[in-house]
Amino acid sequence: MTRINLLPWRDELRKQRQEQFIISIAGVALVAVVILFAMQIYLDGRIEELQDKKRIVLAKTAELNLITAKIRDIQAQNVILQNKREAIQALQKSRPEIVHFVDEIAKVTPEGVFLTQIKQTDDQVILNGKTQSNARVSAFMRNVESSHWLVDPVLNIIQGTNGSKLSDFTLYAKQWKSKTEDEVE
Repeated sequence: MTRINLLPWRDELRKQRQEQFIISIAGVALVAVVILFAMQIYLDGRIEELQDKKRIVLAKTAELNLITAKIRDIQAQNVILQNKREAIQALQKSRPEIVHFVDEIAKVTPEGVFLTQIKQTDDQVILNGKTQSNARVSAFMRNVESSHWLVDPVLNIIQGTNGSKLSDFTLYAKQWKSKTEDEVE
């Protein structure tokens, strides 16, 4: 029988397969590096794109915050203007009342009573003055009670001054206000 030595042929085949395996691994490694590099470039592009979008969103947010601040300022100015308008309307409505009020004080003040100070806060009226006698202050109070523009007179003090025939007095009253159409509803 003849012997055939197949070892060199097998060794060559093994070397060839080993070379192909190494080439395949190198090829796969090269493809993997290329894929990783491509993925890195793609992801860097996406990150840059998202950062650009984030910058745009931040810029728009800052713009909206500015607009919101302007709107708040406008609303605050609107409230101030509304309050001023309401105050002017209240003054316009009370303008005839002031005339009637001053006219009524002149009507109800009897002879011998001299008013030195009239102070009004809201509907409270403080009348300071001098009088020749206590009876004249009583007449003054009766006149205030019968008045249409002054109500609820309360005498606080009558005080005589040294060396003078006149006495000081303080009288509290309330100003009567007619209800306007707005208050009735």
